[in-house]
Amino acid sequence: MSGEDFKRLMDAMADPLVACDGDERVLYLNPAAERLLGWTLEELEGRRLLRLVPARLRSFEGRSFVRYLLGRRSALGGRPVRVPLLRRGGTELEVEITTGTLGEGAGERITLVLRRAPETPDYTVEPLERLGTAAPPRTAPAHLDPERAYRLVFENAPLGLFHFDTTPNIIACNDYFVRLIGSSKRVLIGLNLLTLRDEHFMHCVREVLEGRHAYYEGDYHSVTADKVTPMRTHFAPCFNEAGEVEGGVAIVEDITEQRHAAAERDRLYHEAQDAIRVRDDFLTIASHELKTPLTPLSLRLASLERRLERNEPVDPSLLRHARQHLVRLTALINDLLDASRIDSGRLALHLEPMRLDTIIERALSSMDAERGHHRIEYVHPPEAVRIRGDPYRLEQVFANLLENALKYSTGDSTVRVTLDVDDDFALLSVADEGIGIPRDQQEQLFERYFRARNVSVTSYGGLGLGLYISRDIVERHGGRIWVESEVGRGSTFRFTVPLDK
Repeated sequence: MSGEDFKRLMDAMADPLVACDGDERVLYLNPAAERLLGWTLEELEGRRLLRLVPARLRSFEGRSFVRYLLGRRSALGGRPVRVPLLRRGGTELEVEITTGTLGEGAGERITLVLRRAPETPDYTVEPLERLGTAAPPRTAPAHLDPERAYRLVFENAPLGLFHFDTTPNIIACNDYFVRLIGSSKRVLIGLNLLTLRDEHFMHCVREVLEGRHAYYEGDYHSVTADKVTPMRTHFAPCFNEAGEVEGGVAIVEDITEQRHAAAERDRLYHEAQDAIRVRDDFLTIASHELKTPLTPLSLRLASLERRLERNEPVDPSLLRHARQHLVRLTALINDLLDASRIDSGRLALHLEPMRLDTIIERALSSMDAERGHHRIEYVHPPEAVRIRGDPYRLEQVFANLLENALKYSTGDSTVRVTLDVDDDFALLSVADEGIGIPRDQQEQLFERYFRARNVSVTSYGGLGLGLYISRDIVERHGGRIWVESEVGRGSTFRFTVPLDK
């Protein structure tokens, strides 16, 4: 590549670069430096570089600003220095400077490669006020002329870079681009960009050859390798001294991680939205469920109070109904407390040898008043079913399954309860002839606050906590719980617990 070619590439390179002679007079600024500093080459050419340096730094330890930096290259080990420079108009701009020199006397050339200092300091970069302290010795480069600066930037940039002519064939690319594309440099050099299958990519190349910048983002399908790369590319034209387009350069960024991060953000956003929806639904249901028993309980207590004040006889049914509402309210509060204990890992189990068949029979007897017109058929094994468990909590699980079966099926239907022994496990089944559960929601049924979409809040009460609590209890007994259901044809809930042998 000729010196003129390198000058053109210096014009196209992204890093700002300033070159001056041995007297520190500006010879060259590339367009990136013009944009960074606000000065044009015509305004600075032939002027002292000190014009860009704040007055307080123009003489540093008996040497000029630039000579001091050059003298410290070896101690810096090639690291940049963080200093302020003057932009056009007199405002200061923090930049990081790497200096280099080539030649001697009248033929000496000094280069400064600039980079806008990040807002968060990089502590591998020395600020100017600390240059007097000792720095770890490193081998410094012999010089940093423009050609070497270009090669360093081109080959070591953490982005893919390639250069193409007007053919348009790729005539140079860095190793990062080779790894990004997944083809060898031998294959990529000479590749005609207009032979690619991606119409958007080819449109960008044509735009550059017309002298315009272009931007590409998409999934690039390599024609030389079986690889798809999500990428973002900035195309820029290269001009010769006559202002004619001589090709272009492209900066290529792999956005795979950004895609993954965006997908993860979307996932978390939707999860947060779902959580908010579940919370709002739960608050609506909870307020309805808690208010339902409170209102009649308050009315019955008020009626009892009036009767007692008038010394009238008390109707036992008022007390019975008030107690039923109080029991329902207590059950709702207990469900909330149990769900909170599960979340914090504080739901205690008290395991002991017990008979599961006895627990089932006791629970069935206690629910005689709640069955209404339902028929309950109970099938049990001929022998006792002995397990090790918490009698109260297992009765709670069965009662919840039975209450659901009664609640979600018509009043004259049959609920079948079956207790059986399957290998080393006791298996309990509760089958109803109710509304059923959509197949795609059966896995979610045991999640906290979840209610199937075919369940009306006003028609069917409950907080959506019973099955969530039941699953935790069963699993902590070493068993599992599941459902088999078809919409309109009823549901069968089953759970297992290990036998005590």
